[in-house]
Amino acid sequence: MTNNNVPAFVNTRQHQRFIEFCDSCRINRYMGVCTGRSGVGKTRSAAAYCRWEVIDPLLQEPRYRYSAPPNLEGFNAAIYTPDVSCTVKRVVSALAVLRNRFDKLVEDSICWHNPQELYKTPHRRFLELIIVDKAHRLSLKCLDALNDFAEKNKLGLVLIDLPGFDRRIRNYEHLNNRVGFYHKFKTPRTDELKAILEARWQAQQVTIEDGAVEMLEKITSSNIRKLVNINSEMNRVCELNSVSIITADLVELAAETLLLDTRPDTKR
Repeated sequence: MTNNNVPAFVNTRQHQRFIEFCDSCRINRYMGVCTGRSGVGKTRSAAAYCRWEVIDPLLQEPRYRYSAPPNLEGFNAAIYTPDVSCTVKRVVSALAVLRNRFDKLVEDSICWHNPQELYKTPHRRFLELIIVDKAHRLSLKCLDALNDFAEKNKLGLVLIDLPGFDRRIRNYEHLNNRVGFYHKFKTPRTDELKAILEARWQAQQVTIEDGAVEMLEKITSSNIRKLVNINSEMNRVCELNSVSIITADLVELAAETLLLDTRPDTKR
C-alpha cells in the first residue's frame, strides 16, 4: 500500500468549469472570485490549471546556468498564497518577485527550446494570471494593493476562498466594480468521488464497493481533504488484514479513529 497522502487528481466537471472561469479572467484581464467549501478541490484545481507541480520548484530554486530548462512554452499563470499576517509592502514585494521570476523562467525556456518565437516579440511578458489562494488572509488595503498591481501590470486576477468571501468583496465597492466573474466551486458528484478513490487505489489493485463510496460520501460530505484522511486509515487497516476490497464496514471502522460522524443525518 502507498503512504502517499496526495490524492490522485481527477478531471471533474467542476475542474472543467474552473478552467473556463480562469481562462475568461486571464484573457479579459478581469478579477474573478471563486468560493467553495473547504476540501472540495479548489486549490488542487488551481495547481492543475497552472501546472504548478512543474513551475513551483523552479521558482524556489535557482537553475544551473548551462543546464537545459524544461519546456515552459504556454505557461501563463501562477499561484500566490499570502502569509497569515501580511502587510501591503510584503504583498507588493512578493507579487513583483513572483512575476519577475516567472517571466525569467519562461523566457529562458523559450530562448533554449524555441528562440525564434522570442525574437518575434522582444521584451514580452509571460505571466497573464495570478491565482490568490486563501484570499481571506488579505486585509482590504492588501486587496487594494493586489488589485492595483494587477491593473498596472495588465494581469488577470482570481481570488479563491470559502463561502462568504464573495459577500466581503460585494460590500467593498471599489473591488466589486472590477469583478467580472464569480464561480462557485461545488462538491464532486458520486461518480467523480468514486473515480478519485479508484485512481488512488488502482496501483494496489484494490476494488471499492458502491456501498463504501456511499458511506464515504455521507461521512465526509464529499470533502476531498477528509477523504484523504480516512483513506490513510483504510490503507493501514488493509495492510494489517490483507484486505483487497473496500466495504462499507471497513469505511466505518476507519472512521471510528477519526473525528468523523458515521451516524445517519437526522437533519434532512
